Amino acid sequence: MLEAMKLWICTLILLVVRVDGRKGYDLGVKMPNHTLSHFELGWGARQPFILLMYQQSTFNVEYTLFCNHSDDQYRIEVVSKRQVVFTVRETKKTNISCKSATDLLVNVTEGPDVTASDSVAAKYHVMHRKGVRGNFTFNLYGELIGRAMLNIQLVKETHLQGDENIEGNNIFNVVVFRKQGVLDKLFRIFIYIFLVFVTLAFGCKLDLAVVKENLRRPVAPAIGIACQYVLMPMIAFAIAKLVIPEDHAVGLGIFISGICPGGGVSNIYSHLLDGDLSLSITMTTISTIAAIGMMPLWIYTLGRVFTDGLDGQTKVSIPFFNIFTTLLILILPLLAGIFIKYKLPRVTKILMKVITPITVFTIAILISVGIYTNLFIFEFFEPKVILVGSMLPYCGYVLSGVICLILRQSWTKVKTIVIETGIQNQGIAILLMFTAFPPPDGEIAAVAPIASGVMTPLPLFVMTIIYLIYKRYNKDKYANIPKDDVTKRGDISMGVQNGNKTTLNGNVEEKKALQDEEI
Repeated sequence: MLEAMKLWICTLILLVVRVDGRKGYDLGVKMPNHTLSHFELGWGARQPFILLMYQQSTFNVEYTLFCNHSDDQYRIEVVSKRQVVFTVRETKKTNISCKSATDLLVNVTEGPDVTASDSVAAKYHVMHRKGVRGNFTFNLYGELIGRAMLNIQLVKETHLQGDENIEGNNIFNVVVFRKQGVLDKLFRIFIYIFLVFVTLAFGCKLDLAVVKENLRRPVAPAIGIACQYVLMPMIAFAIAKLVIPEDHAVGLGIFISGICPGGGVSNIYSHLLDGDLSLSITMTTISTIAAIGMMPLWIYTLGRVFTDGLDGQTKVSIPFFNIFTTLLILILPLLAGIFIKYKLPRVTKILMKVITPITVFTIAILISVGIYTNLFIFEFFEPKVILVGSMLPYCGYVLSGVICLILRQSWTKVKTIVIETGIQNQGIAILLMFTAFPPPDGEIAAVAPIASGVMTPLPLFVMTIIYLIYKRYNKDKYANIPKDDVTKRGDISMGVQNGNKTTLNGNVEEKKALQDEEI
């Protein structure tokens, strides 16, 4: 009697499971609970939603909802987990009623018994479940490059007014890229044209005798290169480890900035601030050539501190092509300018008259347009990023100046070495970060070099404006200064006599000519 009672109870339970909708409309196949999903989306969990910055994209996603009761009501909500990166716009409410549920064929998997051997294969079954299939559409707007999370959740509406339950959460990645516009391309082309023009004009002003003397007695170039490839990497490493020790990506960016060669902009400011232009061009050329060996040396030694901290998330490769391109932009127009200087003197005079006003005007345009086209990057300028971006060049200015004064260099050479040390080719650092990380992580990692590039010329630009205004209102004081090359300025008492010739601030002049000037 007792056994008959147990059999009857088991039969009743099986009938309830077979008929009652609350049990999922099982056809008699016993399945583990973890294989039955209540809400499924036809969008791969590893497939991100791709957006472009400042653009809106529409997405259509399929869904499958398995119902327990025919009177259940649901709705789908799309929520941005980080609205600074993207926002959800113009999304229609998607309401789902289980009254329209139908039988759905579903493939489910029964995993092997945990006590069984690992060789036991998983079993696949096909079963009917009551559910609703459809699709819903939503719009996402890219606000800022980066990565964020999107939450697509299923909300169950209850009979109680205002009472709701979240029945399911589906988290997806959203990646926002930035598309290069026409203005960006024109801006880069304009920069190259400007650099070629300025280098051409500097070739017309270059004194080959001074360059030869700098190479014959390379005290000043040696100080500059030492500051460039010993002092600056040490400063960059110390700043990265002291200010942002927890952020290895930004630390790598600032360290890469500190090991780059001198930038062509240093020649421009050496000209505007009456530095030794010939020495500046010599140092820029040498440092760019030396970058082929010095950058890999620093990256694969001290730079390992940052790359190892990223746990293999980055692969740093030296942009040799960019370095060679920089050399070509520096050397070819320079040689053309030297040719013009000796073969077309009239053209040289015209270039010497227009080079300063054109340079100042163009720098102002480049700064304003550059900020406008890359305005979005300032969203990443946190206080620490601004601090490290400022400390690198400013510490370079100060410490290299102190070293030059200790080594008793002339004021003209001090200015030149300081400018050459602090201004580096950040374009190489930015390109390296772009290639080291997948997009858009590369652009985010390049924030540190960009911040350094933005902060580097600010004090020099302000000093240039003040200095040019001062010179304009003190014309009499500067009237007797030769205009062909600033390196010919200086005191005769600062000259070093060598036989019948005197080396004056890097220039070789006949002793007799100097004596005539004294008389």
